Amino acid sequence: MSKTKVLFAYCHELGRCLSIDEARTEFFSRKPEERKRFTFSCSDRNCDVTISGVNYHVKAEDGEKFKAAHFRSPHPHKFGCEWLEFTEDADQDRRPDESEADFTERKAKQKLTDYINCFDPSIDDPDGEPSDPVKLVTPVHTRKTVWDDDKTGTNEEPRWSRYTRTNQLQRLIDTWQEAKETLPQDEFRALRLRIMHHDQVYLHEYITHIQRGLANPYSGVIYGGGTLMHRYGRGFLINFFDKHEGKPVRLYVSKDLMAKGRFGHYIDEILDTKNVRYFRIFLLNPVVSERENSTGKSVINLEISKLRQLAIYYELNSSREDESSSPETEEESPA
Repeated sequence: MSKTKVLFAYCHELGRCLSIDEARTEFFSRKPEERKRFTFSCSDRNCDVTISGVNYHVKAEDGEKFKAAHFRSPHPHKFGCEWLEFTEDADQDRRPDESEADFTERKAKQKLTDYINCFDPSIDDPDGEPSDPVKLVTPVHTRKTVWDDDKTGTNEEPRWSRYTRTNQLQRLIDTWQEAKETLPQDEFRALRLRIMHHDQVYLHEYITHIQRGLANPYSGVIYGGGTLMHRYGRGFLINFFDKHEGKPVRLYVSKDLMAKGRFGHYIDEILDTKNVRYFRIFLLNPVVSERENSTGKSVINLEISKLRQLAIYYELNSSREDESSSPETEEESPA
């Protein structure tokens, strides 16, 4: 069996189980002088061994410097622990009812530090609530594989769905980033994602560069590189490098929106980073509108109503030979 994977752990300071992405949000929601590393233990109370949190206390850089935040098990888990069973399920050989493509995809996901099988794009729940609440007491499940997906129209709940389903955009993009940086191209493009209340789509088709359009065909995620133009208190204006039909593309987030929920503190930390070369912005199904600026020229505005529609990364300036090149040229060409 490979190393035991842990997707959720119990945080002693917060008194609940959470994903590593939520741990990062909670860490940066505190004032800098009050930040101390959290202590974690296994989410299975019958196990309760110490768990280490890795990279959640640092801001996520883009590109080659991206390091996936994750939980690590420095000590063996106790017999019967749910994470031993989770790893055993993920490690199993090809099942009789499993196609070669499904088996190949499962093995590709096995190489990642996190598993996202299902994404809920709903933004209706309150900003201040944990996005992936997990009860401390482990419920009883019938034995199913970790890779089973929700069966629409039934009350049947997959065994590990509470851990492999998320409505956190940042967690989804972290997984996308790690897959893009670590997997061979054929394995990356084979990864699929079920969208709650919709069909299954390929991950690389659900997250697309704005060169391919400002509207994702699945009402999914668009992204692009840009620069910080101005801050309005806690609000900010981002100007994207890519234009749409020759018109500038911008994202404005108000100070009032930034004040809602814990995630705004993490965005503040990213935007306040010194010596940034560019920001990479991911937006979940933003509203697109067009207006004229003060000089009478048309500008495309991207708007969001919740911070959970936003994920953001940065890259610092460096002495690399390609430093003077535009980040636009570094994006993958649209397929």
